[in-house]
Amino acid sequence: MAYYDGQGNRTQVQYNSSSAPAEIPPVISQPPKGNAQFEMERNSGKKVSIFKVIGLVFLGFTLLGAVILSNVQQLQISNQITEKKQEYMNLQSENVRMQSELAGKTSNKNIQEYAENVLGMRTIDGSQIEYVEIQTNDVVEIPDEEQNVFVKMKTWFNNLVEYLRG
Repeated sequence: MAYYDGQGNRTQVQYNSSSAPAEIPPVISQPPKGNAQFEMERNSGKKVSIFKVIGLVFLGFTLLGAVILSNVQQLQISNQITEKKQEYMNLQSENVRMQSELAGKTSNKNIQEYAENVLGMRTIDGSQIEYVEIQTNDVVEIPDEEQNVFVKMKTWFNNLVEYLRG
């Protein structure tokens, strides 16, 4: 079995089944006050763990803040989408209203009233109709263009091939 003395040294003690231990190390309840290295190790371990805890708490609050911020941004975007959908619905209803207003203004009855009242026009009566006769015997002929000798030979050859083929 091993024991540590007050200065951090390890002492081995062996037991026999027939006898008591040859040497019993002293029991130390508190570390000696003169050992500065032991106190620094103990205190520095607590400071590191305190810093770790503070760091983890800070990290936790940072993550919580990030989650809250993302939820707030998601809510803002959702509100913007809702506003744009409402604006789109309003524009669609305005379009339907304007289309029906345009259809009403361009009806035959409204055009006739506008022509009579504003432009001073009146409807045509039978005495104002005049018929015009067109002669269909007149035909315009376009003369063929003058062709050179090579084009005439090619045309003659093509006609001959067509005649032979049947």
